[in-house]
Amino acid sequence: MLPQRSNFSALSPFALVSVLVACGGGEIPASGGSGGGGESPGGGGAAVSGGGGNGGTGGTGANAGEGGLGGEGGVGGEGGQPAGGGGAGGGWPTCDVQPPDLEASTIAEVWAADPAGPTEYWVPGVYVTAVAGDGCESGVACQFFVQQQESFASLAAATKQSLRVGVSPSTANYFTQLAVGDRVDLRAFAFRDTANGKNELFFFVSTNLPGCAEVVGSGSPEPVLATLADLSVDAYETTMGPVLVRVDTVSGNPNAPEATFGLWDTGVPIDPMNPGITSLSPFFLDTKSFTGLTDGLNTNFSEVVGVFGLFAPPADPLIKYEEIYVRSELDYPLL
Repeated sequence: MLPQRSNFSALSPFALVSVLVACGGGEIPASGGSGGGGESPGGGGAAVSGGGGNGGTGGTGANAGEGGLGGEGGVGGEGGQPAGGGGAGGGWPTCDVQPPDLEASTIAEVWAADPAGPTEYWVPGVYVTAVAGDGCESGVACQFFVQQQESFASLAAATKQSLRVGVSPSTANYFTQLAVGDRVDLRAFAFRDTANGKNELFFFVSTNLPGCAEVVGSGSPEPVLATLADLSVDAYETTMGPVLVRVDTVSGNPNAPEATFGLWDTGVPIDPMNPGITSLSPFFLDTKSFTGLTDGLNTNFSEVVGVFGLFAPPADPLIKYEEIYVRSELDYPLL
């Protein structure tokens, strides 16, 4: 494969840190907070809450009660983009044709390259598996997930076949057309953010790192079967990525509709303060709020379906929360 165009060499250390600090994994891009005009999408809350099978109280995590509300914009400023990031040249790029100077790549090839600095890719024919909230809005930081194929035979087959795309407020207007199930040709810069304890490979679009996504078809991305034990910080960051998963027969103790809550295998008690708990997040629902759940009531789900991700709010030391991002009420049917 020919090398892809990179802007890493043009970045000053300060400019690089400025943009990378905005990016994180999780409700992902981690910058909690309840707003702000940052260059990278913020995440919703990540309460490590819920409770064990013996009743649990929910909302016990460090960010309990703030899930789904945090960081809908806030991270890094427009001025924090990498210097010399390329710009839009004679106009904003479109994805209706393949750029003559970019070879087609797959998401697996982006994972294999694991670029340390912003490197431009043309990735055709990928599927949108989740879009935060009610879709991208002009002037609001946005994020969505893409995977290489419509379906995979197993979790192992789905490994390193998906990535998150973060979009700055100033460029979100170019992505308002996207919806779950869209098959798109994607042009964007990818890099691994390792600033301040983070460790995420993802795509990012800003005024200095232009990109686009052209809808070329549609499909029905299918989740792969996984267990809670399969989901970990290391799995997201280095061995698996943001896979669209289905986890069967789990329980949780919901909080307020806009808050995340911890999951456990039904009938198996857990420690609600365990940092390894995977939570169910409403951040990618249209309203960023759960419906049909009762605050404080242990609830059994026949399955939960969503994109696996991380939420890492700014902290010292940095704590990374595992999340499953459901996309509709159909993704968390009651048992």
